[in-house]
Amino acid sequence: MGLLSLGAGVAIGYVIGTKTGRDKLDTGLSTVKKNAEETWNRPDVQDFVHRASDTATKVAHEAAEGAKKAAAAASEAVKKAAEKTEEAEVAVSEIVDEAEEKVEETAEEFTGPETHSTYRGDFVSDPAQSTERRGSDWANEGGAKS
Repeated sequence: MGLLSLGAGVAIGYVIGTKTGRDKLDTGLSTVKKNAEETWNRPDVQDFVHRASDTATKVAHEAAEGAKKAAAAASEAVKKAAEKTEEAEVAVSEIVDEAEEKVEETAEEFTGPETHSTYRGDFVSDPAQSTERRGSDWANEGGAKS
């Protein structure tokens, strides 16, 4: 493979490097250019080019219209979802308010309006009972022996 590549490189260099080689290359290139221009200017080729161009333009417009419709549908879906979310937030807020009222009513049933419990550090102060923690109580929790 290496010798074949070297031989091809030498041959190409010779063709391009010599005057005869350059003349043959120029003649070959001008022939290719002339044939390409003749083919391009043929009526059937130009008709095909125009049809392909028209089809490409039509497809591009259809794709753009489809994208516009999809964007509009997505926008509408997002708006509806936002409205539903807002409605859900209102409903949840109403449920929370109702739950708070129920908890307050139930708490008043059990404690009555005259009893108030307050938390102060490590014990609960309640006029009805005293639950102050002492050091010995803490040591016995969790199975510790004194």
